[in-house]
Amino acid sequence: MRIRIAFVTFWLMLLWSFAAMGQAPDSIHAGGNDPNLPQPDSKADALSGESQLTSQDSKAVKEREFAIPDVPDSVDRLSHYSGDYFSIRFGIVAIADYNAFFQDSDSITQVGRQRDQWDDRSFRFIFTGNIGPESYRLHYFAAYAWNGFDAPQNKTDTWNFSDLTIRAPVGKLGALTFGKTKEPFVYEIVGDAAFLPSLERVLNPFFISRDVGISLSNTLFKKRMTYSGGWFNDWWVHGKDFDSTGNHFASRVTGLISINEDGSRYLHVGASARYAGADLGMIRLRGKPESNVATNYVDTGNIPASNQNEFAFEALWTRDGYSVLTEYVHSQVNATKVANPSFYGFYVTGSWFITGDHRPYDRNVGFARRPIPRHRWGAVELAVRYSRLDLDDKSVHGGLMNKGLLDVNWFLNRRMKLGVSGGFVNLDRAGLNGFTSILQTRMQFVY
Repeated sequence: MRIRIAFVTFWLMLLWSFAAMGQAPDSIHAGGNDPNLPQPDSKADALSGESQLTSQDSKAVKEREFAIPDVPDSVDRLSHYSGDYFSIRFGIVAIADYNAFFQDSDSITQVGRQRDQWDDRSFRFIFTGNIGPESYRLHYFAAYAWNGFDAPQNKTDTWNFSDLTIRAPVGKLGALTFGKTKEPFVYEIVGDAAFLPSLERVLNPFFISRDVGISLSNTLFKKRMTYSGGWFNDWWVHGKDFDSTGNHFASRVTGLISINEDGSRYLHVGASARYAGADLGMIRLRGKPESNVATNYVDTGNIPASNQNEFAFEALWTRDGYSVLTEYVHSQVNATKVANPSFYGFYVTGSWFITGDHRPYDRNVGFARRPIPRHRWGAVELAVRYSRLDLDDKSVHGGLMNKGLLDVNWFLNRRMKLGVSGGFVNLDRAGLNGFTSILQTRMQFVY
């Protein structure tokens, strides 16, 4: 039944996108002439979906003045070089958080006492650009990170490449990506996480942040639709046997149902699917309460299994300063010893830019980019989210977690953001019903 629903949804998106293809930007730029979107140098660059650096901003955006001091133009000019056969852009992403927890006795029994602490959430050096003549350009992207988004929990691997890719255009088929990159599955992971309405992702049990493989991506119907899919297996990176690691196959398709002329009103829908083979015969799903320093509140433990099949649906509606973003993910684990359990997660996020700003939609990759403040004092956003993770089924008792939160984001200029997030977590696990309140602050700089 679920497979039929996914199949029908895919074809409805295809038909909607085809019917709406009258507004059709032809250039490689994301969405035509919108100055708030990145200005790519090549087709492979346009389809990359990587973090948007300020060196990619349009001239109109770079000329905006803000009350909060920004990087001087004299320094900004040193961050990129472009020649006939080679270009490079240098970027930095720095994110620092403070997390405070307030738990009742049941919560402490379930997950242990959570410690209030600072978190060097991310610190990355980015190098990206193109190689080759204008007629055929390869695109490269490298991010060297201090405890990147996919760093191990024990943080012994303090520096690593969070991303390392080469992207090659393949004519009308789009672009092939080789290397360590994101799997094309669910909006939260493919989008630019640093600029989502909420400070942290919630659907982490159902994906891994980065993987090594090959993928193909492209647009359809004159950028009313995108598709991407690929195969991933990082056995050689970790020195494992190929037979002991699971092959992953992931794909995502999106449709832009409607959009107005200036891009401030649009409706986006998407569907994705993922097959994940077991590592050493085990599947495990686990997730934190949207805090990077917390322990895993929901955790299935190791499940003897052959693989898991996942599908997801997403939708994003934006009308001027208002938006609603929602996703649903379902996972079916093929584990006969525990009666083939299934798990799910979802969230609904409502956002309001008090200043009237919005996140511009990138037709090349099928998600909204970072907001570019229109006003001297930046852009202020209020967001609320309700989410649920259910990892309880059959003889697997990973827990049921509900969370509600309120976020306040202040985008001071093109590069800086301050954020505050507060909310509650209700965890039903191990025969107990625990409550945790979390307060999180964020300082963010993306250059």
